[in-house]
Amino acid sequence: MSTLSWAVVTAETDPARAVWTEAARAAAVAGPRFVDWRSVAAGEAGFHAGETVFCERLAGWAPTNPVGGQRARHREFAAALDQLSAAVDKGGAVLAAGVAPMLTTLDRLERDQFLRRGGIPVLERSTADNVGHSILRSRFASSDDWLIDGWHTTLFVHRARTGFEVWRSPAETVTGTEHLKQIVAGLEADTVYVTETLHRAHLADDYHDIRFGLVDGKVTHAAGVLRERIVGPRQWYGGRRRELDDFLRRFGASRWERLVALAERTAALFPDLRLLGVDLIVDNSEKEFVFDVDPFGADLPGRRGEAGTLGEGLPVHGAVLRALSASS
Repeated sequence: MSTLSWAVVTAETDPARAVWTEAARAAAVAGPRFVDWRSVAAGEAGFHAGETVFCERLAGWAPTNPVGGQRARHREFAAALDQLSAAVDKGGAVLAAGVAPMLTTLDRLERDQFLRRGGIPVLERSTADNVGHSILRSRFASSDDWLIDGWHTTLFVHRARTGFEVWRSPAETVTGTEHLKQIVAGLEADTVYVTETLHRAHLADDYHDIRFGLVDGKVTHAAGVLRERIVGPRQWYGGRRRELDDFLRRFGASRWERLVALAERTAALFPDLRLLGVDLIVDNSEKEFVFDVDPFGADLPGRRGEAGTLGEGLPVHGAVLRALSASS
């Protein structure tokens, strides 16, 4: 077993702890040393010389009601990252993800401007006045996230003692313009990021985006994802992926290679992020755009790496541990 020295900064109850522990087992490296975000905030966290340090969100990735507050949590996360960076530098350790590029990926407005300058195709901006015919999301993705795609959403207006709040339901619904406008009004303090919509590829009897996991700029994992469809239990991406088979059958290997190249071109703009997730939104002919960039890695539980890649046979997080082990 490798004697890789590494740590993961998480909330105490973050499910990511189990993900990293399983990744270490699969990659045959020493288990992680977990550091609580609270100790970082208190100035009590210490790191070892030569240690590689990963971090997760401040409070995990569990959607909660009511929805909102993403702007404030983004600022809180930015301050926490500055504290973490100072502690890591003091101990002579190394962050696996640079602070500046991580924050760029989590601010969708700044991120898409950055990607455009780098020649990466992203959906064009729209306005909230075009609700029902656009894709609306929180500008900030540092904590739980939300999305309205056309007339489809999992959000609804809830009457609480303190007034109307936006809540999240476990199922996607189709709603009208006035209701959508009420939802947007309840979330506008966090800055609503609006883009044009796209008629997405219909694969294996449903509408999918394509999610890639990358390590050191190279694709290791891939699967189609049903965006915003399931809020409760996490989807399972293990086994054969029918939607990828369908994509190759309908569009051919050349378009698939183009998607892989786009994901890797995107990752090349973030060389300080060793572990990255890239979501592409693709249509039924020849258009594809970068839809999201995840500095915490692709969320593909159960998925094993593609044959011939660094992640072959490993979960997403195991692939980056294999890369670290090989270079240590």
